[in-house]
Amino acid sequence: MAGGSALLSAPAAFAADDVPRVKLKLDAPAVIGSAGQPVEFTETVTNTGSKETNYRLYVHAITGEGLPASDAIVIDYRDPAGGGWKSLKLSRFGEGRGAGYGAELPKALAIPAHRSVAVKLRIGLPMGRPHAGATNGGIPSLVLDSGVAGGAHGVPADRVSKTIKVQSPSPSVSRVPATAVAGGAPIEFDAVVKNSTPSNYVNVGNVLFVDPHATVQVRKPNGTWTTLKKVYDGIPGDNPGVYLQGRDSSLRANSTTTVRVRVSYDTTTPLGQTKLGQCLFVNESPTTPFRGTTSCGAGATVQIVAPGAKGTKGTNGQPPVKTVPGTKGSTAGK
Repeated sequence: MAGGSALLSAPAAFAADDVPRVKLKLDAPAVIGSAGQPVEFTETVTNTGSKETNYRLYVHAITGEGLPASDAIVIDYRDPAGGGWKSLKLSRFGEGRGAGYGAELPKALAIPAHRSVAVKLRIGLPMGRPHAGATNGGIPSLVLDSGVAGGAHGVPADRVSKTIKVQSPSPSVSRVPATAVAGGAPIEFDAVVKNSTPSNYVNVGNVLFVDPHATVQVRKPNGTWTTLKKVYDGIPGDNPGVYLQGRDSSLRANSTTTVRVRVSYDTTTPLGQTKLGQCLFVNESPTTPFRGTTSCGAGATVQIVAPGAKGTKGTNGQPPVKTVPGTKGSTAGK
């Protein structure tokens, strides 16, 4: 890795007066989001010596194998002298479990004696470019390994490591009725997305997969319902999906998003079990639906019954649907 070998090699002989006296503190995030936006952190370099010294700061992300070949990781920095975020030019190093990416900050830090400089950085796993997200791969964690070097010989002076977990938002369907009537009233439930990471998300497709005979509606903030268009991926036999919040929705860090959904099944729906599945697609391809960095929930199973049939116990922990003779539709749990 260019510029990074100083931290990994044994120090050469040097005079005692040249020993760099420095302390490095790393306040790295505990978690970042897979395919999410980068998360800020701080590295503080303290000159504990008696004279002003120039120090070089190195940042390594030891990721191991499992990431896409390109655009998988980003490390940005903010110049201590002011300015916006700039991306470090990362170099690949190592193999297997020791593989990773790293770089040296382009400017040395001139730190007076007994003073500190705080460097703002951020790290993320975009897993591809906007609207060109990776469709496989991923890692459960990475090790952020940072070091500072200084003095006449550029000798490694201090080094700190921290493990950062990598998590994805969790989609789930909540309180789904166990049965639905073919040609009857819709069933109602919540589609939930929990983002427990400090990463914001953009370019998110929150998709509910349904039977081809289903009609899906979502409730707007004003209480009205709107019908969603079913989208097919072109693969024979695959069920269609609907975008509950559009193809380019967003998720805030450490947030939970709930969409109220209702699904009805027409009279031609085959009786028996049908599936409801929910997945998130980040940086989905604009030309190919349901292709991007993907995370899916467990979904739910709904039993489709004929009009007038007695309610049957399903798999979702909900009361059965009971139909009222001589009326059209159904009521849940009454």
